[in-house]
Amino acid sequence: GSEMVPSEAPSYPYPCGILPCDRERDLRDFYSTISDPALFDNPASPQSLALDWITNHDTMMICPNDLNTCHTIQRYVLAVFYFSSQGYQWTNCSASKDYDCEEEIAKANDNCDRVATRNYSNDRFGSLDADAWLTPTHECNWGGVACHGESPNTPDLTHCLDEIDFEENNLGGIIPDEMASLENMRYLYLKRGGISGTIPSAMGSLEKLEVLDLGNNILSGAIPEKVYGLSHLRQLHLNDNKLTGTLSTQAGNLVSLEVLQLDNNLIEGTIPEEVGQLQHLTDGLFSYNNFTGDVKPDICTLRTGSLEKLQVDCLLEVTCDCCTSCS
Repeated sequence: GSEMVPSEAPSYPYPCGILPCDRERDLRDFYSTISDPALFDNPASPQSLALDWITNHDTMMICPNDLNTCHTIQRYVLAVFYFSSQGYQWTNCSASKDYDCEEEIAKANDNCDRVATRNYSNDRFGSLDADAWLTPTHECNWGGVACHGESPNTPDLTHCLDEIDFEENNLGGIIPDEMASLENMRYLYLKRGGISGTIPSAMGSLEKLEVLDLGNNILSGAIPEKVYGLSHLRQLHLNDNKLTGTLSTQAGNLVSLEVLQLDNNLIEGTIPEEVGQLQHLTDGLFSYNNFTGDVKPDICTLRTGSLEKLQVDCLLEVTCDCCTSCS
């Protein structure tokens, strides 16, 4: 009969030049360093949904040979955030109903006009763009997201995430621990949503964070001790939640803090005198909580310097000689 002709070794027309099953395994292994891998076994978890999207639906096609980059990490983390905060019910910038269909992607983009400009220097990347989330563009171009631009001083930071700005966007669910991997982020605005659960302790590892605004949500539990280690934090807005516990004496470590907004929560105990160490504080808003005791002289001394607004419940539980208003 005819001779068997050995077939040529297969060429790799596959994305990333490796077999899909190998790519899938490598991505899972890598993202297991960011998320608890047990979460990938539950197909309904935000982590599992994000991994599935990155592996099987994202046409930007992340390859295992360029894993430890900002792009690879933050694209996954933002997808986890999307599924964790119930992105499908956001008012603005929800993902396309079909990840691969141009018409659906265009529709999703039409419903996204969030830009993250604020008042910061605008040599940033993506801050003026507003593509829907999980669309096939760079994640810095998604609505409400801005990344570090190119700067000769910080070449490693190019296109690393700098800000998420999603005030009043019908966010739900919880804040995922994975946010701690956005280690170059300076600004996080998630106020006026329906976010529940606790503030993840992992947020305390975002060492570059300058503004954390989680006000007007339904967060509960205590403020994690690790948050008090954020030495670059200028604004901490946790007002109008259901936070409990006490304000830690570690609050004195927030040496850059200008605004501390804790009003309308269930925080108890005394306002620690260590707050008096915050030499840049302009606003200390503590009213409508369960604080007791008196406001210490060290805190009152700040009133001769930077502190313009000091509001506590001094009509009832707290004694204060230097407050600007009592509730």
